[in-house]
Amino acid sequence: MSRPRSSRPTKTKSPVHGRRERNKAAARQRILAAALELFQSRGFDATTTKEIARRAKVAEGTVFNYFATKDDIALYFFEQEVDHAVSAVREDPRLRQAPLEEKLFALVQNQLEYLAPYQRFIGSSLAEALKPGSNLGPFSPRMRDLHHRYLGFVEELMLESIPPRQRKTLGWFAPQAFWIFYLVVLLYWLNDTSKDKQSTMAFLDRSLKLGAAVFARGDFA
Repeated sequence: MSRPRSSRPTKTKSPVHGRRERNKAAARQRILAAALELFQSRGFDATTTKEIARRAKVAEGTVFNYFATKDDIALYFFEQEVDHAVSAVREDPRLRQAPLEEKLFALVQNQLEYLAPYQRFIGSSLAEALKPGSNLGPFSPRMRDLHHRYLGFVEELMLESIPPRQRKTLGWFAPQAFWIFYLVVLLYWLNDTSKDKQSTMAFLDRSLKLGAAVFARGDFA
C-alpha cells in the first residue's frame, strides 16, 4: 500500500514582500519618467545621471541600483513601448478576426502613440544607435532580444491571418521586411509636420494595404 504524499504548503508572497516589489516598481518608473523628461528637453547626450536623480528626487546611487547606464534607461523605455503595443493588439477583441493589415496598423499606431511625447528623444536615440558599440544599436544583446521578440509577434500575426496555402511566401523574409518598413514609417513620422501626423497614418494605411495585396497574390512565392 503506497503511503499518501505529504502536502506541502504553497508559498505565498508576504504583504511586506509585495509592498517592497511595488515600491521598487514605482521607483523604477519614477526614474524612467524623470529621465525621459530630461532626454526630451535637454537631449540624450547632455543629460547626466546626477540630473536624472535630482529630477526623480532620489540619490544618484539609487539610479544605479536600477539602471547601470543612461542607455539602460532608454532600453527599458523601448522594452515597455513594445510590451504596450503587443498587449494592446493581443487584448483588443475587435482585432482577433481582423485582416492582417488592420492588425499591423494597430501595432504601429500603438507604438507611435506611446512614443509621441518624446519625439526629440526618439530622434536622438536613433542617431545614438548608429554609433559603433552603442548599447542602443542593433547588435547589443538587449536590443537583439527586443528585436527578436517584436519580430516573433509580427510573425505570429502573419501566421494567424494568412491562409496556409499562402504561408510559403512568409519564410524569414516577411517579418524582417516589416521591421524595415516600420523604421521607414518611424523616420517619416518624426519629420511629419501635418496635423496629428495624418500624413503618416495615411502612408501607413496605404502601404499596409498594398503589402497585404502583394502577399495575397503570392508575388513572393
